[in-house]
Amino acid sequence: MEIFNYLSSFKNCCDIDSLKKISEERSSWPLRKNTNQLWKKLDSLPSLSYTPSFNSIGPDIKIGKKEDLSDEQYNELLEQSKNLIPWKKGPFDLFGIKIDGEWRSDFKWTRIEKALGSLRGRRILDIGCNNGYFIFKMMEHNPEMVLGLDPVVRCLLQFRLIQSYTNFPNTFFELWGVEHVKYFKNFFDDIFYMGIIYHHKNPIEQLTTIREALKPGGRIIFETIGIPGEGPYALFPEDRYAKMRNIWFIPTISCSVNWLKKAKFKNVEIVSSSKLTFEEQRNTDWCPPPHQTLKDFLDPKDITKTVEGHPAPIRFCIIAEK
Repeated sequence: MEIFNYLSSFKNCCDIDSLKKISEERSSWPLRKNTNQLWKKLDSLPSLSYTPSFNSIGPDIKIGKKEDLSDEQYNELLEQSKNLIPWKKGPFDLFGIKIDGEWRSDFKWTRIEKALGSLRGRRILDIGCNNGYFIFKMMEHNPEMVLGLDPVVRCLLQFRLIQSYTNFPNTFFELWGVEHVKYFKNFFDDIFYMGIIYHHKNPIEQLTTIREALKPGGRIIFETIGIPGEGPYALFPEDRYAKMRNIWFIPTISCSVNWLKKAKFKNVEIVSSSKLTFEEQRNTDWCPPPHQTLKDFLDPKDITKTVEGHPAPIRFCIIAEK
């Protein structure tokens, strides 16, 4: 299995047997009824005899140019890309096909990039990587490897479509979740944990597991939605928040800082804090209605509140070290 090609030499840092078992259990997921044909069609993507150009400077992940493909190849790629709607992260420019996802993910990258410094030669984990937009952004830094985790098959399909034209030998995607990070110890230089923590009921346990997976001196890049406020507290909604069911704690910035300190991180630095806007999250042709987005989650008469009456989300990023 592919996993052992890139992790087999790190048995002292990875529980290979447990990871193998998980991979075997999930290997049939892409073959389920709703994704089986999409998975098989990836094998018939237009092929090229060379690796096309790649440019991740600027908002788009740009791969190739329209003239690299025949009209037939272009239309085939366009059709397969549209079959994978909804695209949540972006933007991508794939041989002139402008894939504009629900999220302008470049906004988030711009907020954190300067604080990251160089990622050259670093071993990186992206938990909840979606279609790999940030993985491809990291490639300009020439890291040792980037492993993306997301248990959603459609995200894997979108990643595979993009990766089939980049052919980066150091990018990997697994259908694993944050609960599987415990199988790594002292392994990663950087762990990106963005937009995930509020979906899980034990934030300190998760952060502790992430710290243990980092090398000494390694960093967590922690990004989340939160609520405004100076005090170290978190909103714990009885039911939904912004129409999300799987929601637990929505923290203030100071609450998140305290979570990281409780998990024994040090050198905790607040990188950014900003309001979530309709420019950053919105419907597009690649994530059209009836898929809902930010405007559907806020009170139309008072966008400082969610439809449930809770404070509207802000987004903030914090970097801390093991």
